[in-house]
Amino acid sequence: MPAQWDVVIVGAGPVGATMALLLADHGIPTLVVDRRTRPQTHPAAHVLSTRSLEIWRQLGLEREIRRLSAPIHELRTISYCTTLAGPALGEVPVLDLSAEDVAAVESISPTRAVHLPQNFLEDLMWDRLRDHALVDFRPGWTHVGQCDSATDIFVSLTHADGAHTVATRYLIGADGAGSSVRRELGIGMAGPVLQHMVSVHFAANLERFYRNRRGPVLWTHTPKGLGTFIIHRPPDELVFQIPYFPPIESPDEFTPEVCARHIGNAIGDRSVDIAVKSIQSWAMTAQIADSYQSGATFLVGDAAHRFPPTGGRGLNTGVADAHNLAWKLAWVLSGRADDDLVDTYAIERRPLGRAATDDSVRNFDGLLDVLSALGLPRRPVRALPAALGRVPRWLPPLLVRRIVGLAMALGYQRLRLAAAPGPLGRRVRRRTAAAIALQGPHYRSWGADLGGAYRSGALVPTDSPIPQVEPEFYTPHLHVGGRLPHAWIDDGHRRRSTLDLIRPDCPTVFTTADAAGAWQAVAPPAVAVVGIADSAIWNGLWQLDASDALLLRPDHHVAARLHLDDLAGLHGALMSMRVRSSASADPTRK
Repeated sequence: MPAQWDVVIVGAGPVGATMALLLADHGIPTLVVDRRTRPQTHPAAHVLSTRSLEIWRQLGLEREIRRLSAPIHELRTISYCTTLAGPALGEVPVLDLSAEDVAAVESISPTRAVHLPQNFLEDLMWDRLRDHALVDFRPGWTHVGQCDSATDIFVSLTHADGAHTVATRYLIGADGAGSSVRRELGIGMAGPVLQHMVSVHFAANLERFYRNRRGPVLWTHTPKGLGTFIIHRPPDELVFQIPYFPPIESPDEFTPEVCARHIGNAIGDRSVDIAVKSIQSWAMTAQIADSYQSGATFLVGDAAHRFPPTGGRGLNTGVADAHNLAWKLAWVLSGRADDDLVDTYAIERRPLGRAATDDSVRNFDGLLDVLSALGLPRRPVRALPAALGRVPRWLPPLLVRRIVGLAMALGYQRLRLAAAPGPLGRRVRRRTAAAIALQGPHYRSWGADLGGAYRSGALVPTDSPIPQVEPEFYTPHLHVGGRLPHAWIDDGHRRRSTLDLIRPDCPTVFTTADAAGAWQAVAPPAVAVVGIADSAIWNGLWQLDASDALLLRPDHHVAARLHLDDLAGLHGALMSMRVRSSASADPTRK
């Protein structure tokens, strides 16, 4: 008989690891397999959003993540320049904001976004997986397929010691962009490939070139080509991104020597000693899975959606996927909720995945505004990757390469004007600076991060329109389907976030302190009632009346808005959350 599990997770990247740790926090054991034998060493995603830090804060990871991340003064701006040694083109303030904006950012959450490369994050999370008693973590185990039976999913795995089969009630595909779980399900990915990139992990002493440009990202624009520096932990943890164009270019052509030459050109000083550590290629796509679920198998993270890195939406959207699905699986497996609660995962998360895809494409197109200001026409630049993919195969490859290479070289020569010392150069730089000033939504995305809302699913829909989310700055607004706006509550002993008062193991009703007794009298034993005594929060921030109450889910989203004159409405709202009337949990009343 195959080993039996409640949940098997394929993939131990940040999203799969978060899923396992969230389920363990709910008391659900998991088997986690990953074909790799060690965490990745090449830096990848690096923007960890405020919402992701809120989720990891629940798991006790926030303090360690913040300790490992870059100092806050290193995150002031995103810089654009010709070369690192050449003229500046402009910058986008990220944390170099006005005192008023800084105060607003610090008030929206009990934590904040950080800049930490994925390889450091994975090291931390793999340690937690290995140490947790409820996680059976198996690096070096490869998923090769799965098949459904009437009651279980049989998952085929390979390891150095041979082939294995395990049975599970639920299977989670967290295995990235090339997901074998998704491929086995036959689920397609819709959307374009926007650009192919080579990522170079290197070490170099660049301090003298960017000491006045303190930020995690520096874009360079030279007659030799375009590039992006990502400053992780200088001087040893740096990344340079280079666009390339198949089929006339291949990743194999980007040897350490070629990559070092690209980096030297972007620095503007070829005398800098550059030590290339690793090289990877990747495709920048804007794609979303046709479905997030097939039966009892679910896709999360890059297995479900792939975004351009502009805006940092990929990893963070995946962490939110895990947060949405974990409590639903836990409640079903523990008997607190009906089986169909898990079906609301795709209903809730896929529309937000679609919206994040569209936002990321808009951000990518915004980058073309900067290139247009520098003299590279928008339409040819945008169309080039797709056009190259349609080159007839009967044309001699060498001829195609020479023609396209010459055209690109001539186009890049226009970037010389940005470094010119005279009036023409100054005019180009002014025009480019104006385009750069409009790029804020790429990097300041608190609104998009915290303002996402579900319109249907495990909640009670209302007729009230969901307010339009302004992507850059988050304005707290309480509405059904949205995340509960954070506020600090000081009970005389310690300061706690309102998010900390939401129970993970049962529905939570927030009400005024005066009305708590009335709600406790009608609430089933499996519902926690929390009285909020601070009118500045209840009436001010949340704009609720004394007769209002809120039904909250473990993922901090508002499931229903209730009223004291309709106490029976609580039971209908619990049915919308698929809570079983026979649930026997007896939470401590607050």
